[in-house]
Amino acid sequence: MSRAGRCSLDRVFVKLGGSFITRKSEADSLKESSVTLAARMLRKALEARPVSLVLGHGAGSYGHILAMKYGAVQGVHRRHGWEALYRIRESMTSMNLRFVRCCGKGGLHPVTVSPFAVALARGGKVRRLDVGNIRELLRRGQIPLLHGDVVPDTERGFTIASTEALLTALTGHMRFDRVVMVSDTEGVLDGEGRTIERIDGRNFGAVRRFLKGSGSPDVTGGMRKKVEHLFRLVSSGRVSEARIIRCEGRPRNLADAVLGTGGGGTLIRK
Repeated sequence: MSRAGRCSLDRVFVKLGGSFITRKSEADSLKESSVTLAARMLRKALEARPVSLVLGHGAGSYGHILAMKYGAVQGVHRRHGWEALYRIRESMTSMNLRFVRCCGKGGLHPVTVSPFAVALARGGKVRRLDVGNIRELLRRGQIPLLHGDVVPDTERGFTIASTEALLTALTGHMRFDRVVMVSDTEGVLDGEGRTIERIDGRNFGAVRRFLKGSGSPDVTGGMRKKVEHLFRLVSSGRVSEARIIRCEGRPRNLADAVLGTGGGGTLIRK
């Protein structure tokens, strides 16, 4: 495909959430079959209609448990010092390697771009993201892969950057037609456990009262932060639409969501 052809492709960001790919209360518990299934569905979507795809994955039971133990969001610990950085980096590198191998079994071959190497935070927020490698991979028709990680912080020494925070920084450099978040729930649920099919400017205020953090170890705010991040991105125009879906038991949802033909769950629009 020519370079000009690629420029006309829809740009899509897909995150496979930690609650989907790990058992979040059990340390280092990657659900390899779930990753391989998702990779297979992404491959099927790309074969049906090529898109410019950026892939991400959460830290799940790898990063979050350690981050909570060491208070890593706040950076260098009075007692543990820099130990959290070493432990979390080791854990996430191990997780990402297993993740990529499982993707390969599903016929998908993403290329990891380490957040630690390209992101810089200040006061707990990602302030700079070097997107040169990501742009070049996309230009070449490849799939850049980001993940939640510990990153350098000019005030705290280091902090935790969620995949959503990295996505927000990325949208400062490139616009996305669709963002797809794969969770362990059928989208955003109301007080009765029913899926809220659409969130937009008319009902966001009312929906916020249903949004909660995660019931498992999660230092990045769970569903509440996820929805708030996505709604801000959609409202700003940097993302056209976002969808939070469940893939387990409904694998076709992921392919449909990537192609923009449905996918169930919760659709977030301006």
